[in-house]
Amino acid sequence: MLAQAVGQSLVSDDSIADIPPHMNEVFPEPPYGTNGFKDWIIKNYQIPTAAKKAKVNGKLIINFTIEKDGRLGNFQITKNIGYHTGEVLIKLIRKSSPWKSGYQNGYAVKCGYTYPLSFSDGDLKLKSDTKRQR
Repeated sequence: MLAQAVGQSLVSDDSIADIPPHMNEVFPEPPYGTNGFKDWIIKNYQIPTAAKKAKVNGKLIINFTIEKDGRLGNFQITKNIGYHTGEVLIKLIRKSSPWKSGYQNGYAVKCGYTYPLSFSDGDLKLKSDTKRQR
């Protein structure tokens, strides 16, 4: 089951139901926490030469899945700014260590995650606006 937080709704297998107030949820977490993951991306992301030369601007957005065991997969570029920026980000995130699993009512669950990366004049625009989804 893939569950994804959308406001106060639970999306499960093509059906939507309200999240009961007593439901215990724990979002998945990257190694070294969210800020540590962001720092790791900033330190290791290699901006493609073509993107630098074109002085690319905009927000790249990728989605991926965190499996019950913390492995990452099902990568998709949902907003592409071109110049292979998305492919380079996916290649980097695939190298990440497994994440801490997400939990719902005490059970590990498969979760979706959205990661944005902003560019300004061909360089990374350092702003934290990562959205967690479940």
